[in-house]
Amino acid sequence: MTRRKLTVDRPGGNEQTTTEFDVIGESPVDPSFLRIEHATASIEIQSEPQAFFDAFTRFAQYDQWAPEVQGSAHWLTVEEAGPGSKFIAYDKPGTTHLAHYGEVVDVDRPTYFAWRAPFSEWQRAYLGTILDIDETKQETTTVTETLYFDVREEHLPVLAGFTDTASLHQERIETFLETRLTGLDALLQEDDIPEDERSFLFTEDRMVAADWAGRISDGEWVRVLYADGEVDFDAPANEVFNAFSRFARYADWTRDIHVGCEWLDVKEGGVGSRFLIWEKPGDRHVMHYGVVTECEQNRRFTWRAPFAEWGKVFLGTSLQLTPRADGGTTAYHVLYVDLPVEYLPVFGGFGTLPGFDIEFETFHIYEEADGFQRLMENDEFTEEDTSYLFDEDRQYAHDWPMQEGRPWPDQALTLEPDRTISYEELLVELSEVFADALPSPKFTREYRDLKRLWAHADQEDEQ
Repeated sequence: MTRRKLTVDRPGGNEQTTTEFDVIGESPVDPSFLRIEHATASIEIQSEPQAFFDAFTRFAQYDQWAPEVQGSAHWLTVEEAGPGSKFIAYDKPGTTHLAHYGEVVDVDRPTYFAWRAPFSEWQRAYLGTILDIDETKQETTTVTETLYFDVREEHLPVLAGFTDTASLHQERIETFLETRLTGLDALLQEDDIPEDERSFLFTEDRMVAADWAGRISDGEWVRVLYADGEVDFDAPANEVFNAFSRFARYADWTRDIHVGCEWLDVKEGGVGSRFLIWEKPGDRHVMHYGVVTECEQNRRFTWRAPFAEWGKVFLGTSLQLTPRADGGTTAYHVLYVDLPVEYLPVFGGFGTLPGFDIEFETFHIYEEADGFQRLMENDEFTEEDTSYLFDEDRQYAHDWPMQEGRPWPDQALTLEPDRTISYEELLVELSEVFADALPSPKFTREYRDLKRLWAHADQEDEQ
């Protein structure tokens, strides 16, 4: 195994830091990528090895392996023998939520299973895990899971910026792997996995689900105006609009949070233009696959993207500019979320995430505006930065194949919400939903009295 030591200049500050990677050679899937072994965990299982293998490879009862660090998993397609099968899985090893749009790459029942997916935090690399089951010992079976990255060599410094975060640090991921392996073994020993989820999954080709890009509801859609702010810029509207809509020098608007922006293609007039944008709110790295939905030159600029933390809803921002008599510009900037009405309670949970709570996002709007204003005042934007971007069709990037199977859904561009509410109105609506769902005070009193009776009866039985 080759050890590489890299010096990484991270976007968040001036100090350089070093990160070591375990480079184990070329990726067996694509030799233009390097295979990086990031974390490994091994346990001795008590359950039958083939039963463990079959349950693991079909992600049986996935949300119960380790509920504190692991979400759910859903199969989309299943291929006979395994390779090529596709799934969606959600993990939460720390404050970061990871959504894996994964594909099975190797299955050798009952000893070896491997999958990989575009890394949800930064989809210029792949992430995956490998399961090895060693049955050579007489009385015990060792199960080892390794989490790896496939990445191009020139992108190793960028990957280091992600793996150095607390949520993705090697020790935390090793604990995550060990916890989920132990949890699955416990479920099998306790016979908590239904019989129909204990068999080998990859016996025939079948389509399980078709909503790869995100669920699009037939019911009511609600736009929640989540966080907003009004700021004044001492610059004409055309300069503010052009620099903002280009995301010019995006990382310098606020280096503590913004990482960068990359345009993929630009459409004349703006609407339909697509880009990737990276941020690191709190200890989470998020990437938005944005599409411009409104572009009124010098007046309004709006984009929307599947929410990086949960691609079943859409997130975006909208900027509205008003020229002032003194030559400056007043800007109203709002962060919004479009979602099916039945998902409002789920979104309420995301509002408690560090780096996505209402206080943080409101502060962030003003913080990035301050950084943007500073760049304008110091004349740090170039002439190109303040020129209009959407004057003609242009193709900037062609390396989108890592996203095959997860394109921008058409609704990212065309969706019109049925109604718009403020965050305060969301809280009122949720309080009514929860009030209807909670038991009545009368039931609560009766339940408390019954619980006391049961406790008293248990004590008598023990005596």
